Amino acid sequence: MMARVLVTLLLVATAVPAAHALDHKNLDEGRPLRLEDAYPVASGELALEVGAGFVVERRSADRGVFAAEILYGAFPNFQVGLGTELSTDPREIDKPIKSGDLQLSGLYNFNQETLSLPALAAKLTLNFPTGVDSSGIDVELKAIGTKSFDRLSLHLNVAYAFLSGTKARERDGRYAIDLGASYPIGAPRYTRTTLVGNLFTEQSAGRDESNAFGAEAGFRHQLTARTVLDAGLGSEFAGPGERSIFYVTAGLSMSF
Repeated sequence: MMARVLVTLLLVATAVPAAHALDHKNLDEGRPLRLEDAYPVASGELALEVGAGFVVERRSADRGVFAAEILYGAFPNFQVGLGTELSTDPREIDKPIKSGDLQLSGLYNFNQETLSLPALAAKLTLNFPTGVDSSGIDVELKAIGTKSFDRLSLHLNVAYAFLSGTKARERDGRYAIDLGASYPIGAPRYTRTTLVGNLFTEQSAGRDESNAFGAEAGFRHQLTARTVLDAGLGSEFAGPGERSIFYVTAGLSMSF
């Protein structure tokens, strides 16, 4: 099932002829951190993003992960995405999104930032239960803000997920807040690398469990006009017993 999904993603990525450049300063969720900015890919642009990582869990088995997503600028200021994530130990995942679930998303940017106003965007994500031990369709709404101060950009993500198929003592909805920053180094002469940092909190799955708190850091590096390399690491350093105490990821984004 998931092999067919991955093949479909690759076929879609290579079927649409386009010639757009990727920008290492733009942030997409998962590449390399949870944090994303308020800007979609350009209209008509098609990008394939892939990544692999390793997660050290506090109580359950450690696992490797592989993620792939297609992003397409369907209209000016609007992108759609289709992706999935696979895990080497899928039955140990204690999160709403399971290994092999298929995610369909849409992100719309309302405005460019000005001297007084940040750039604002909204994102809708549907999570379909195609994965291991997954049930019910989940819906996540996210508000995204980006504000720049010279070359430093601040980003705020506030999300709420409406969950279905939960167990008796699990929450039917969970919020998450991310606050981070990005900074391109080497300016003004050489700016091929952007550093990214993020602090986050997220409601736990169990009704009687505390929020998870964590931090992340990473970078995005422009390899070519159409290729961006990324890497990052993070930790859920406080929260429920079932949490990720360390994770690392690396990936590649390519435009077609």
